Amino acid sequence: MSEETRIEAPGFRGRITGRLGDMLVIDAEVEADIPSHAGETAEFAIVVSGRFELSMNGTTLSCGPGDHLVVEAGVEHAIRVIEPGRLVLIGKM
Repeated sequence: MSEETRIEAPGFRGRITGRLGDMLVIDAEVEADIPSHAGETAEFAIVVSGRFELSMNGTTLSCGPGDHLVVEAGVEHAIRVIEPGRLVLIGKM
């Protein structure tokens, strides 16, 4: 990629580092809670640093460095930040 592309939303700053088919690979800093939302495609994330809680389908999962998260397309989910950190996210934005 010749030009770095950034994605920003409240609590989320991401930098697109590559592509996997039609999906984006994003190095993301997550500093504040991310409200409930649903994507049109599945999302996959690996926690690089920090601690988070993922809420979806009435369940809350705690995750930290080395853990991974999978959210299927159309599933409402939210992130609560316990300790700010970084994720590698693969999905469409």
